[in-house]
Amino acid sequence: MSMGEPGFVPRHTLGEAIERLRSRWGWFVAYGALCLAFGVLALTMAAASTLAIVFFVAFMLILAGGFEIILGFNSRDWPSFFLWVISGLFYLVFGAFALAQPTAAAAVLTVFAGVGFLVAGLARIWLGFKLPAGPKAFIVFAGVVTTLLGALILGGWPGNTMLVLGVLFGVDMVFYGASWIALGLKLRP
Repeated sequence: MSMGEPGFVPRHTLGEAIERLRSRWGWFVAYGALCLAFGVLALTMAAASTLAIVFFVAFMLILAGGFEIILGFNSRDWPSFFLWVISGLFYLVFGAFALAQPTAAAAVLTVFAGVGFLVAGLARIWLGFKLPAGPKAFIVFAGVVTTLLGALILGGWPGNTMLVLGVLFGVDMVFYGASWIALGLKLRP
């Protein structure tokens, strides 16, 4: 029986689920504190964090490329199997390049991040002005901030290559950790 069917009764309400989590509020706070500490560590060691991100991306690309090649060869009867193999080879090559030249790979990823923020910011600004009503100003403001972040990243490139990814990761982890701490404290009886 699915949620859309008549007669469906959920096993637990949201209120019941929150009540069940109240006794575990300390775990939420501890996890948040750990994430926050990792974020602060990433910010204090931004270059090392950038390299760690590059190595992680490299290993994921190599893993994905290997699986894609295996998938391609296992579906040889499919007309486009060759494209799977070529795609997997590109993943493998870029992953190997990132392992061999982590600074150059960080530069490429930094440009992708800068362009991504720039495009996302401009899209938010455009969408904000297209909204008929509501929080237009907030969406346009968020778009302006995101666009400026992208412009700052691209304007400082390649000099900021070894800092951008680590700082972005560190800031994300600090806010992620703080949000878990806030949730845990909110759950505290």
